[in-house]
Amino acid sequence: MYSSNRFYNTLSQLPLENDQLRRLSPSVFADNKHESRGDRYKFIPTINVVEALRNEGFFPVFASESRARSENKKGFSKHLIRFRQHDGFSTVGEIKPEIVLVNSHDGTSSYQLSSGLFRLACSNGMIVSDGEIDCVRVRHSGNVIDNVIEGTYRIVNETPKAIEHMDAMRSLTLTNGEKKAFAEAAKMLRWDPEEMAVNNNELLRPRRSSDQSGDLWTTFNILQEKIIKGGTYVQNKETHNTQRAREVKSVTENVRLNKALWTLAEEMRKLKAS
Repeated sequence: MYSSNRFYNTLSQLPLENDQLRRLSPSVFADNKHESRGDRYKFIPTINVVEALRNEGFFPVFASESRARSENKKGFSKHLIRFRQHDGFSTVGEIKPEIVLVNSHDGTSSYQLSSGLFRLACSNGMIVSDGEIDCVRVRHSGNVIDNVIEGTYRIVNETPKAIEHMDAMRSLTLTNGEKKAFAEAAKMLRWDPEEMAVNNNELLRPRRSSDQSGDLWTTFNILQEKIIKGGTYVQNKETHNTQRAREVKSVTENVRLNKALWTLAEEMRKLKAS
C-alpha cells in the first residue's frame, strides 16, 4: 500500500509507479514536443529518461509540475522529479541524498540535474545550490538519454561534498541575533519587504520538538520548510490583511528558492567558520 502523501511516500519509502507519476505530473508522459518547438528540438519523452534511470538503479520518489499558463501548453509544462538510488545512497542520519531532475517540453527548460537532500523528519526536499555542486544541463539535442545518465553519475560523485557541508552546518551554533539575520535574509527571497510583513520569530519557531537545536543546519531546515511549504502568517502592508502563506508549487520558484536558501546557509557557514 502506498502512502497518500502527495510529495513523498514517506511512510512506505516505496518508489512511484507510472500511474502515480502520471497523476502528479502528466507532462512526464508527453508524446510529442509543443508546437512552438522547431525542427532542431529533439523530443525525448521524460518517461523514457525515467525508465533509463530506473534501469540504472535510480527510482522516482516525488513528482510535480508547474501549472500551464495557457491551455495549449497543458501536458508540456516544466516538471520536477526526485530520484533515490537503490543500494547507492544510504540514509545519512535523517537525510536521504537524491537526484533532482527538471525538464519541460515547451521550451522553458532543458534537462537539468541537481543534487538534493531529503529530510525524513519534516518531508523537506532541499536542492543544493549550483555554487556547491554544478547543475548538469542537457539540451534537447544529441544523445539525450546517455547524457542524462552520465550527468546523474556526476551528481552522485559530487554528493558527498553536500553531506560534508551539512555536517559542518550541524557543528555550528547560531546566536539569536544570527538566527534573526538569517531569517531576515531568507524571507526576502520570497516576499517583497515593502509589500509584505513577515515576523522573524514566527519563521524561526520550530514545528516539532526535534527542531529545538540552535545549530545552523536545523535553523536552515526550519526556514526552508516555512518558506517553501508555507503556513506562516504574512501581512499585506497596504491592506493590513493577514493570511497564511501558501505552499510554493511552481517548479521554477521551488528550485530558485531552494538553491538560494542553500547559498544563504553556506554563506552563514563560511562566516561562522572564519
